[in-house]
Amino acid sequence: MPMGSLNRVVYMSTAVGVLRADELDRIYLRAKSANTGASITGLMLFYEGVFLQVLEGPAAGVTSLMERIRRDRRHAGITVLESGPVTQRNFATSMQFIAARNLSVGEKQAFSGLRAAVSLRPNVSPSDHGLSAFLATFAAIRPA
Repeated sequence: MPMGSLNRVVYMSTAVGVLRADELDRIYLRAKSANTGASITGLMLFYEGVFLQVLEGPAAGVTSLMERIRRDRRHAGITVLESGPVTQRNFATSMQFIAARNLSVGEKQAFSGLRAAVSLRPNVSPSDHGLSAFLATFAAIRPA
């Protein structure tokens, strides 16, 4: 894979400790600033103590960011749901953050269902979990 090729990683993790809304906002603003400089876009969802994050950008930058996330003590039980090269971004212009307070009832139910499917069958193809359909709702409903 060429050094500058586009890569996507999607992962879920459990937050260590309780994260207040202002802490989540600070995490997001720092990540958005750093990721913009690295040409990394994506989505960060947080609901019931679980992160779901999509990272899209140059392969080297996404790999480096995932290494930092794995060392971050605020995450436990990181499960990579998708990783590899892609031809285009789903979240083209920046990093988005959607906190629990901004999720609809249907989105919360879908997130919970995805989390349950992943915990029951973590090594199954992401399409079998409904990951692509779930993420597509955020790319379509909320412009990147």
